[in-house]
Amino acid sequence: MQQMQRWQAGRVTARRQAPRLLRAMREQGWPRLAEMDDAHRRTLEAEIFKNTGGAASWTKCLPGWVDDLRLYTVVRAQTAPATPAAAADEAAVRAALVAQCTACDRNGWVLDDADDGPMRRCTHPGVTAGTGSGR
Repeated sequence: MQQMQRWQAGRVTARRQAPRLLRAMREQGWPRLAEMDDAHRRTLEAEIFKNTGGAASWTKCLPGWVDDLRLYTVVRAQTAPATPAAAADEAAVRAALVAQCTACDRNGWVLDDADDGPMRRCTHPGVTAGTGSGR
């Protein structure tokens, strides 16, 4: 906790909060600290500090942020793919779906007549990467 990038806890704060963090990590299925690489540590830190807006004292808020640690499987599923090639493949599939979908515009926003409603991302109903004729 004293070596985090975004905020470094002091000695006393780290001593008090480390057991709480380790317990939350174990309960939420996170890897052990000894098994984590730098990318995992950055992900953990980002998860702890995801809702810091309006916090006057991070030291006082830290216990709540640690207690609110999400399941590792959820966090891992929401992070970017591990390799650039996987990210490029995913982007190509997403672009193909958008190009073939008739329910959305070229940016993936749902085409509807509700000008007063919020814009919504399209789920591309009935379209798969191998179907459709494109635009």
